[in-house]
Parts: sequence; structure tokens; C-alpha cells
Amino acid sequence: MADCGHPTPISVMPGAADSTVESDTPTSALDCYQVTAEAGQVVSITVAGGRKDPVFAVFAPGWQASCTEAGDCDITGDQLGDDEATTWSDTAPSTGAYLIVIDNSRSDSDYRLSVELR
Repeated sequence: MADCGHPTPISVMPGAADSTVESDTPTSALDCYQVTAEAGQVVSITVAGGRKDPVFAVFAPGWQASCTEAGDCDITGDQLGDDEATTWSDTAPSTGAYLIVIDNSRSDSDYRLSVELR
């Protein structure tokens, strides 16, 4: 289970426009990542899997995660976009850490998460 209170950071290196994360091992639950964006930047997120099952939700800076020891997490804050997205792109409303919550519970296959900042 993911600890959304301590999400895995995604770094988009200076001079690069995007970063890609590939799941090392299939998971049957949630994975949580965060990416820092500046207000006004266009943030584009895509997730794809072998079985086309992983989906995600993205939360604006200010999100809060309350997680149990078992790894169950409740996320509060402004959710941007749909609950079960495979792609999302919009202008960052504020500067800070955006939370990406991947739900891969339907098939637990490998996936590829791409984040682009422009």
C-alpha cells in the first residue's frame, strides 16, 4: 500500500520538459507521487499500462493525506480533473506540490506515468 502522506517525488530536471516513472513491480493498490509546479505552468499527466487499467486523480497544492498503519489513506483538498483519469492537462493554479494518486487495483499490471511541465 502507498503512503500518500509521503508520496514519491517526481523531479523534472532543469532544461527538461518531462519525466517518466515506470512501476518496477505490479501493485494491487495505490501509488502516490508528487510533482512541484509553478503557478501558470501547464502540467500534463498521462498513465498507461499493459492492460490499460491504471487510472489517477490529481490534487492541487494544499492537499492533506490521513493514512492508517495499514496504508489506507483519505485525501482531502482540491481535486483537479476526473477521479479516474488516464490523461489530464491544465494550467497550474498555484505554486507547490501536486499529488498524483495512481489506482492500479483493477489489474495490478506494470504502468508508465509521464509528467510534463511547460
